[in-house]
Amino acid sequence: MTSIQTYDRDGAALPELPPLPIGVLVVRTAELLQQAADLPQPRYISISATQSVGLQFAPEQASVRAVTRWALRFGSVMTSQPGQCHQGPGTWHRAEFGNCGIAVTAYAHVPAAPASS
Repeated sequence: MTSIQTYDRDGAALPELPPLPIGVLVVRTAELLQQAADLPQPRYISISATQSVGLQFAPEQASVRAVTRWALRFGSVMTSQPGQCHQGPGTWHRAEFGNCGIAVTAYAHVPAAPASS
């Protein structure tokens, strides 16, 4: 049996991998969307040279379930936190996970329900 060591036996730190080119990030994001073709799709996608992808869902209650489904599919948990955005007060719903070396955040800001009089 052959074994492959994933660490340096001398204790020296392994070198950082170089960042992926933006074109590779785009391809991997397209592959991620293909893997999730049966899930609700985001309304906005951001791809950053910081090796991260943002998947923004609509500012509506249905997006809470959408972010939850993405979290479950990719082995994450959804967190919810009150917060502001340009639409006013509401709740941020987020799931963060890695996919092929890319940090992915699926998120939605759901505005607070109007106060009843």
